[in-house]
Amino acid sequence: MLRTGLLALLTFMGCAGPGRQLLLLTPQKSYPELLEEYRSCTGKGSIDTSGPIRGILSFTYKSQRDSTFFQFTDALGRKALLMWITPNTVTARNLIDNKQYGYDQIMDFFPFLKIMEPSDITEFLWGVEPDYREKFKSVDPSITQHIVLEFTSEKMGEEPRALVAAKFQDKESNQTVRVKIRNRNRNTDHVNLKKVWKLLQY
Repeated sequence: MLRTGLLALLTFMGCAGPGRQLLLLTPQKSYPELLEEYRSCTGKGSIDTSGPIRGILSFTYKSQRDSTFFQFTDALGRKALLMWITPNTVTARNLIDNKQYGYDQIMDFFPFLKIMEPSDITEFLWGVEPDYREKFKSVDPSITQHIVLEFTSEKMGEEPRALVAAKFQDKESNQTVRVKIRNRNRNTDHVNLKKVWKLLQY
């Protein structure tokens, strides 16, 4: 039922078009270097799915150190989904259906987690290509042989080669998920994640 609810939510959000392969580029600064210089990172983006599951969601995010909070909106501009990421856990709440999801249930929505750690998602939002390859090696080859994961960099603001997109493709299921960062702000101020955490509580 939980999986069905997530699929129904994505289906409602809209249609997505086909994508193309993108090039890998190396980030200019490492994640530890960015944490030394900044205290938080905020931004906006979108997640676009095509294949058996199709839809587009816009999102905003707030990240501080190793924790990240997402707020997703639907095509009508309604708050549809909240997601909280810590180094080892992911929690999501469907605001439309008033349902809470755990790590296993949201893999259909965010399949990157099949081959990446939750902390890798946070690194990507900060603008760093995560080193997911160790986990990739530990995943059953029958799964990984069908999976393609790519990152893309391009100019964003004053950064000539900012990491702005990630693409997950499962060739066996013909499912593709693209995450696009449209705006990223690294800040020297703290963000109040305790306040947004309360939004996930019943």
